[in-house]
Amino acid sequence: MKLKYFIPVLFGVLSMAVNAAQLIKDEAQIRSNINSFSALTDQGAFEYLGRLFAPQLTVDYTSLFGGEPQSVSRQELMAQWAAFLPGFDVTFHDLQNMKVAVNQEEAKATVDFTASHWLGKEGFWAISGEYEFSLTKAGSNWQITSVKLNAKGEEGSRDVLEEAPKHAKDNLEARESLKVSYQ
Repeated sequence: MKLKYFIPVLFGVLSMAVNAAQLIKDEAQIRSNINSFSALTDQGAFEYLGRLFAPQLTVDYTSLFGGEPQSVSRQELMAQWAAFLPGFDVTFHDLQNMKVAVNQEEAKATVDFTASHWLGKEGFWAISGEYEFSLTKAGSNWQITSVKLNAKGEEGSRDVLEEAPKHAKDNLEARESLKVSYQ
């Protein structure tokens, strides 16, 4: 191969390698953010969970509860979740089969899930289905701009959904008291 052809080919290969490395990095960050969405929710770490979301986002749980998708600020969403989720003794959002598609500054991700909720000795409710996420690159981070829950199955009783908010404030305060300062 002549040198005049070799150099453009070499630059093309190097450019593809850099783009592939960026795509891998972006996909890794998106996967980390979605896994963190699950783990931080279950831990009630709302101050950190909120960082994963864009300042304004769309939340669509209509397949589960009816109604319309909501446009909310991340602060409003964290306040809603903090007034509800800590009311359970334990929650566990199990994620499986994540798929991520990155298109420059936008991304879509889907993941199968089962979200289990325990309250008291016999209170249990689980929902399973698929989450659909839309994300936008914001600086060096990826922020969730929408989350849609596509419900496919339920177990247990929705009665725990009415009971949990009654315990949320006290449970959250108890969990907050266990925070460790590292400074």
